[in-house]
Parts: sequence; C-alpha cells; structure tokens
Amino acid sequence: MRMAGLIDHEKAFISLFNQTARYHHRHKVFEDFVSCSVIALENRLCFSEKREAKYLRIIGGYEKPDVMRMAQLLAHVVNGLQDGFCDFLGNVFMQLELGDKYRGQFFTPWDVARMMAQLQLGDVKTMFDEKPFITLSEPACGAGCMVLAFADALNQAGYASHRYLWVSATDIDPLAAGMAYIQLSLCGVAGEIVIGNALSDERRRVLLTPGHYLGNWSLRLHSLRNKVA
Repeated sequence: MRMAGLIDHEKAFISLFNQTARYHHRHKVFEDFVSCSVIALENRLCFSEKREAKYLRIIGGYEKPDVMRMAQLLAHVVNGLQDGFCDFLGNVFMQLELGDKYRGQFFTPWDVARMMAQLQLGDVKTMFDEKPFITLSEPACGAGCMVLAFADALNQAGYASHRYLWVSATDIDPLAAGMAYIQLSLCGVAGEIVIGNALSDERRRVLLTPGHYLGNWSLRLHSLRNKVA
C-alpha cells in the first residue's frame, strides 16, 4: 500500500511537472522549482529579505498558473514523504531523464541505500549505550538518499532520528544539495547541507535544516566537543 501510494505521488509530480512552463527548458524548470522550494522552507523558519528577493526574481520569469503549479509540485513531494522516508526527488529526477551521466549523476536505488545503512549501523542498541547521539558525514550526498536511508534505519530500530542523529551532507552540485535540503527538512532530519567540495574542504554555502534548530543541535554538538576536548 505504501509503495503504491508513493508511485501515485511520483506519477502525479511528473505529470504536473510536464505541464509546467513548457516555454522553458525542463532542467531550468526543475532547478527553479528546487530553488523556490528551498527558499520557502528556509524563510518559514528564519525570514530573509535577500532570499525573498531571489524568490521573486525566479517566479518573475513564470506565468501565474505555472507559479501555482510550482507550489503544487512541492505539495506532491510532501505527500510522497509523509508516510515514510524515501528518495522522492531523486526518483522523479531520474524518471524525468534530467540526470547528467557526464557529471556522474546517478542516484542510488532506495533498497540498496537501506541495505547499506543497516550494514553500517550494526548493533544500534549497543552503540547508544555508549553515546547520546551519532553524527554522519556524507561527502557526496546527491539528493540525500543515503542520509534518509540511514535515518530511516534508525527510526525502524526504535531510535527517533531527529533525536539521535545529526548529519553533515555535502555536494558540489547546488541542485543536488537543494534536493537534499528539501527532503531532509521535510523528513525532520537534523543537520547541515553544504554546497562545496568535501575533498578540498570547500564550503561555499551552508543550509541548516529546521530539525537542526528545533532540536537545539548547536548546543548539543558544542557540549559533545567540550567533553571530547
């Protein structure tokens, strides 16, 4: 039932996306949808005039019905994620054939990501007998599939990911990082999404998820670092 519902939401997203702003290139429309969604999520928590101005510049290039469709597309993402974690945006991105094989943009299948997450976690109970929470670093996060799978595995083991997990997820591609920010934010995952290069420790832009603020993670991480020191 869960899988059927997810597929329905994916189909609805793809159908609506294909009707949206046919006067623009498909990749541009997807990028603008992601940018507007990121701004909407950020500004709900901490309003910024600069972000709002960027949002208005983007939607200024669209007709009013297509601006409404952008909001409806985000609603499909919300509905697709509400029953459980999955890589909704990664799935529709590949189904729309927007991936760039020359840049290595192939998104990990959800079942594979879940299996890898379970193998990495091992004995969850023993791990939390020794520490109050864990941190996860993902140097090439894509749309956030592996992070979501890791958080989902924690949830299934009885440890609410928003309480027991903080994530630092990096991607060199702003579009992929934006997709990760949307999905991690909607799933309540606490952490930062970094647009930059993990190999050179480049951090061009850092997006903190709502879960980071709501879980008081700045204080929790600071307390842990003080204990280690």
